[in-house]
Amino acid sequence: MGGSRIFVGTLGTCVLRVDGRVVSGVPTIFHKIASYLLISGENGSISRQRLRDVLWSQTDDPERASANLRRSLARIRALQKSADFSLIGSNFSSVYLIDDPQVTWDLRDLLVALADKQSEIGPGVYPGDLLSNIKDGGPEFEDWLSEQRSRLRNRFAERLTDGMTDAKWAQKSSSERKMFAQYLLAVDPCNEQAYRLLMLEAAANHNIARLREIFVQCEAEFRRELGLPVSSETRDLYRGLMRGLTGG
Repeated sequence: MGGSRIFVGTLGTCVLRVDGRVVSGVPTIFHKIASYLLISGENGSISRQRLRDVLWSQTDDPERASANLRRSLARIRALQKSADFSLIGSNFSSVYLIDDPQVTWDLRDLLVALADKQSEIGPGVYPGDLLSNIKDGGPEFEDWLSEQRSRLRNRFAERLTDGMTDAKWAQKSSSERKMFAQYLLAVDPCNEQAYRLLMLEAAANHNIARLREIFVQCEAEFRRELGLPVSSETRDLYRGLMRGLTGG
């Protein structure tokens, strides 16, 4: 292996960077296979047959699907050789991940952060949905991808929400608290905890217009996404904050 710094991005827009430079012409199958191996493989490994069936589930001819997989793995080997790194390997029966210390991978970092319940998790570890710019794929892969996007988004939102109720939250600056809450709403538009925190921040700054705007947005999101009103807790908080600022 060489000494290059490799970054693999599969959250948000897929990217491969070598020493900070974006590599062009990277086949989408590279990011798809890597992500599937990491999330659904057994210790990062999966049989060639299973991978073939997931990625080309729309193909009725198994031989054709196997040929597609062989060509894809050949393209991945060529890519990794040209950039002098290893992430995906294969043999006669399986496809697997390789632990290359020069590779940084955002999806792997996110999974490690989510698994560590003791550490605080920040917005930066979730730059976007899994493989967000990849649209093509067999029906089985598309179903898997939709499920994983939702699962990762929800797990990340839960961890951010947990951080908001932690004792460390009180130690954050106003701008940090606002950033966390806004980022959480970008991931989970109906997170009432985030709306309540933003309302408290607006009230602390005596910003009545902002307080009203946040509550109206909260109500609108709940009607649009859930068809439900906001909770009585959130409504009572809003009314109490408005009374405190207006004296009414």
